[in-house]
Amino acid sequence: MISRTLRPRLRFRPLRTLPLVLGALLADQSFAQTSGGAAEDIDVADDLRELPELLDGTETDDGGRPGERPTDDVPGPGEPPPVTRLETLLEVNRLSDEGRPEDAVPLLEQLVRLTEEEFGAQSVEAAEAYEVAARIHREAGNHQRAEEYYLHAVDLVRNLDGAYTALAIRPLLGLGDNYHAAGQYLNAITAYNEARTVSRRAHGLLNEGQVPILDRLTESFEALDQYAEADEQQLTILHLAERNYPQASPEHLEAIYRYALWLRESGRYHDERLRYAEAMRLIRDAHGKESLLLVRPLRETANSYREQRLPENQGISALRSALELLDEHGAGNPLLRAEVLRDIGDWDVAFSKVDPDLSVYVSAWQLLGEVENGDELRREWFDELHSVFDEPISQRGLSRAPEARSGHVIVAFDVDRYGRTSDVRVAESEPPGFKDDAVVRAIRQWRFRPRVENGVIVARDDVALRVNFRYLPDEQAEPAE
Repeated sequence: MISRTLRPRLRFRPLRTLPLVLGALLADQSFAQTSGGAAEDIDVADDLRELPELLDGTETDDGGRPGERPTDDVPGPGEPPPVTRLETLLEVNRLSDEGRPEDAVPLLEQLVRLTEEEFGAQSVEAAEAYEVAARIHREAGNHQRAEEYYLHAVDLVRNLDGAYTALAIRPLLGLGDNYHAAGQYLNAITAYNEARTVSRRAHGLLNEGQVPILDRLTESFEALDQYAEADEQQLTILHLAERNYPQASPEHLEAIYRYALWLRESGRYHDERLRYAEAMRLIRDAHGKESLLLVRPLRETANSYREQRLPENQGISALRSALELLDEHGAGNPLLRAEVLRDIGDWDVAFSKVDPDLSVYVSAWQLLGEVENGDELRREWFDELHSVFDEPISQRGLSRAPEARSGHVIVAFDVDRYGRTSDVRVAESEPPGFKDDAVVRAIRQWRFRPRVENGVIVARDDVALRVNFRYLPDEQAEPAE
């Protein structure tokens, strides 16, 4: 079963001013906002530690002071007897890997105690043990306990190696992830920004270790409906690549495509296609008009039109141009050719008013036999379910508010050889009836990439798809759609 998350459409809004407690952090000059020179360093450790009280008014369970070592309950009767530090660590990680973090929680105090006995309470190894304990609590949903452990880990490494030690980056990111998972997005932004400040001090203003931090910031800003700020983080990633790599280098082009796909996810299709046009201009100037590097932006231009549900001639023309370019280079490049043929098939299935030509899918499937990881790609492209045309699902009653509840609709349906759906029915929904009709109406109009099995196009029966959404109970009371 595949899953889709239904969200209200993204709208770029004017910048909003966040609470004053975040001012020092959010004023830290991002690369995208500076013209040169080192950014002013700001130590916000105290602000970070005080966030629970300042923003949420919460206190620790045991009333302990910030930085005071948290403790877990001693394992009760029937729990495994004490073992060595390494054995405890292995068992904790095993339970986590098996998706059973709650079963690992009773071992955390033991892990910390044995680590401190072996290496000392003021040691990097002790900080790592606290970080492991924090991660397990986060996975188990014990966000307040996770916060305490992460903060203690940060304090330990800073006491050992200074306020801007690179050792603080990982626990700060974990702290931000914990706040984000708990829905405390302002706290998460503060933790992520401090992690980025440390990263820039430890590894340089242009280091690419900032990229995963900027991605996390993007998600937290999105959760706050701060789409302009989210976009700024992604644009900063592009600027880092522009400064770190030569123009039109593979790394630079990949950064352009990355940002373009972000624009697509944000519904900014025109801006996305402008980025592909920029990439093509750079490629032609640096590599020539016949460069196979042009295939990627040509393909993505067409896919952008299809994602926007616009059957414009520019889309299919871009795919044909990519195919002609490959023909000019001869019979090589089977993967590039397979990608173009697959995308031509997707375009035809999405927009054709008659039965689409499915032979391009078979040709793509056959070409993958010449690729090193062809069997894996065959499963990914043609066994897994891929929609190629999504009719929008009504967003009436949906909400991104923090207090919004999670809901879902699971639909089952069949997909014929041409990617059309039939016998669409609701298998499960929560709350019952709230979005059932809206989801069914939309799925009847969706189109899916046909399945290719041993080189033959086949239908799919009893496909399941889960649509997730968030809603406010008051909206649920309105008449059903």
